[in-house]
Amino acid sequence: MISLLYPDNYKQNGRIIGEKTVESLELKYVAMLICPYNTDFALKVLTELVTDENVIEWRQDILEDFINVPQLEIMLYKSIHTIYEGSLSVYAKSGSTQSFFELNDNISRMEAFVECMEQCHKFVLQYGGKIKSAGVKAVLGKIESSYNSEDFKQLVGEIGELKSTLNSDIKSVTFGLNFDNLMRPTEVMLLSVDKEPIHKQTLFERLFRKDKNAEPLSDIYVRKYRDGQVAEVDKKLFEELDALGGDYVRRANAAINRCYVECTDFLVRLSPQIDFYVGAKGLCERAAKIGLPVCRPKISPKEKRVFICREMYDPVLSNKTVAMILRGDEARPIGTNDCRMDENARIFLITGTNNGGKTTFIRAAAVNRILAQAGLYVCAGESEISPCSSIFAHYPLEEKVGIDTSRFTEECRELKRTVELADEYSLVLLNESLSSTNPYDSLIIAEELLKIFADIGCSLLYTTHILEMTELPDKINADNPKSRLGTLTAGCDENGRPTYKITPGKPDFSRNARYIFEKYGISFEEYKRHLP
Repeated sequence: MISLLYPDNYKQNGRIIGEKTVESLELKYVAMLICPYNTDFALKVLTELVTDENVIEWRQDILEDFINVPQLEIMLYKSIHTIYEGSLSVYAKSGSTQSFFELNDNISRMEAFVECMEQCHKFVLQYGGKIKSAGVKAVLGKIESSYNSEDFKQLVGEIGELKSTLNSDIKSVTFGLNFDNLMRPTEVMLLSVDKEPIHKQTLFERLFRKDKNAEPLSDIYVRKYRDGQVAEVDKKLFEELDALGGDYVRRANAAINRCYVECTDFLVRLSPQIDFYVGAKGLCERAAKIGLPVCRPKISPKEKRVFICREMYDPVLSNKTVAMILRGDEARPIGTNDCRMDENARIFLITGTNNGGKTTFIRAAAVNRILAQAGLYVCAGESEISPCSSIFAHYPLEEKVGIDTSRFTEECRELKRTVELADEYSLVLLNESLSSTNPYDSLIIAEELLKIFADIGCSLLYTTHILEMTELPDKINADNPKSRLGTLTAGCDENGRPTYKITPGKPDFSRNARYIFEKYGISFEEYKRHLP
């Protein structure tokens, strides 16, 4: 079965990202950015973590074809969507009673299908040599096979024959009406099918001519019976017409069914996949328009456990910022940062400036890894990424009220589940975790937690305001764990304003809190000035 997501005979085995992580990382928003009209499909692709680097690169090659050969999008996207919409509409009516009008409408749709197949064939002849990916080559090969098949040739012939019959052989039909003693129409029957149109006679001619070929007095009875009886007669007339067209309809539907089995079903299944790649291409194009980089990441074996992104940014924030600018709202500049997780350090404690971009940084790292494993380009200037087996995001919860339902209790439960499920290929995000208890306890518990994750060997990003935690990496690294620890800092300028730059190292001090405090005029001197 041909697919643009998986090579032949590939069995899906990736873990699914949990709902809480999906919500924390705003993955539904990312899916919407890719496929605004097929968001559920895009989300399904994003949340299945593909770990086979060959599959990821196979998808990357397909996306690269869409980027490098613009005609591919024009042909596949537009043509196959026409086939998709038309074939579904026609196939849905298969086997139903239809009038000549409906039959002609179906034939027009099938003509559109034939035209799309012709366009696909022309594309293969003109641009087929530029296609590099095995996936797109397989799709085009299937289309060509269908185009050259006897079924398709027969379909083209039958459509032509049916249309010729409707346009040439049938120009008029003659019906007979029977009336009761009160001149009410009681029966209608089909008398003949004619290749010539009926000659329209004057009312006088129709009243007084005794010619056997004279037309029925339809004008008269239609005007006389407008109480619902005429509608019933009209229904019988069209039932006769439907019966007449039955043979033609059956022939058309037989051709449609053969086409559906041979080609249309295959193209219908591909339609959401094509949407996905076209949307991914659009995501790259939108980034380029505002001067942000995108790149095809180098995919390394998962055993290497490496994540390197230079000039990395968050697609969620960047697209929301663009939307704000378009609305005329004030928005801060979109900054980029470097992120490196390898044998030197795979676990990082991130401290520093309030509102300095720490949460955005860890979301950017996670979302870009997800994009990479989906086979897409990432929001960075340069990147090397090993697939991870699972992603866990632990973000602050709203305080709960009740016995044994405190925020801290729920945090511990979530962290326990994460510890049980994580392995050395997992990525864990802790955003202000353990902040619901006092700093002293947080520090003690955090040390135990970091020791566990370091021993597991997973990758981890941990944002915190507890500066004392920055002393833990040296202590834990002394035991040579599977994953070493490091520190990152969200910086600020000399006035205390956030720079939104995340850099290696420990914070010496933070001017940001004082800057915010003073910004709102909270000082003893200010207080004294307002005393009576």
